[in-house]
Amino acid sequence: MSQTRKKRADKGTVASAQNPNLQTGSGRGKWAGIIIAAVVIAIMAATIGFFSYQQYIAPFRRPVVVVDDVSIRMDYFLTRLRLSGADPLDMLNQLSREQVIKLVAPQYGIEVTPEDIDQTLRTTFRGESETISESEFNEWYRQLLNERGLSDAEFRELVSIGLLSSRLQEYLAERVPTVAPQRHLYIIALEEYEEALEVRARWEAGENFSELAREVSVDESTREQGGELGWFPPGGVLAPNLEFEAFSLNTGNVSQPIALMGEEVTPEGETVPAIMGYYITLVAEEAVRELDEASLQVVRGNALDDWFSKERGSHKIQYHGFKNGFDSETYAWINWQLAKSQPSSSG
Repeated sequence: MSQTRKKRADKGTVASAQNPNLQTGSGRGKWAGIIIAAVVIAIMAATIGFFSYQQYIAPFRRPVVVVDDVSIRMDYFLTRLRLSGADPLDMLNQLSREQVIKLVAPQYGIEVTPEDIDQTLRTTFRGESETISESEFNEWYRQLLNERGLSDAEFRELVSIGLLSSRLQEYLAERVPTVAPQRHLYIIALEEYEEALEVRARWEAGENFSELAREVSVDESTREQGGELGWFPPGGVLAPNLEFEAFSLNTGNVSQPIALMGEEVTPEGETVPAIMGYYITLVAEEAVRELDEASLQVVRGNALDDWFSKERGSHKIQYHGFKNGFDSETYAWINWQLAKSQPSSSG
């Protein structure tokens, strides 16, 4: 009897050995469930990672300014905005200008070496003191980087572009011509736009401009001289709107009323641009003349600005955003990022 049971048991063992599924079916099902769960978790993690990347990483890696083949990323753009407090649109222009300077300055033989940067940093820290140790300098520099939120490479890059800009400005200023076409201008200043129109109509009807200036101009510095303002070259000596009119008019013509811009303080204490009055200008004559010292200094001081206005046309400068260039959505997102970085004030 016992032998028969043993034989049956042996047959069962042999059957199990010949068909492993009979022995491991439940184990395989368990592993299949684990694999499926792992795949689902991996897909969920990838999905979460993708959306996290799109929201928290990708926007900061987008190019916001591209000059020729050089891209400036959003994260650096935000850092510069936080440091300067500038408007985003102004910073776009600033970064474009810096990149053009970096590209073109070497063509004039203008370069900045690592030693130049080191010397500038040490001179800035030392001031008039001659007893500053290297360890004191290193500690000052470490704190400076922490305060600015910049790496060593980023800060040295800022110093480098500052030196390049300064040296290029000096180079261009030394080469400003001392002789230039100039316009001899007369003006009549008035408080209201309608008054300026009426006075211009009187000039058109045949009245003498200088006599009108003595009669109605509210500008005391020119009224007694019949409105004579003087000789002026282009290049920023005059206010931009006056310069545009002065060098657009033919000799002997009088401009339409030009707004005289100034500043006023709001009830909240904020200083804002304001129209202080209006004036009309007469271009009496035109000639190539030697620049007086005051005009020469102004033109030299504006040499880099004038250079960039002309040079930027030789470069491909593109502003990028999230959709259609640097659009309102991008502008709002940038301001949101800046607001988040500001310390919160509690009552």
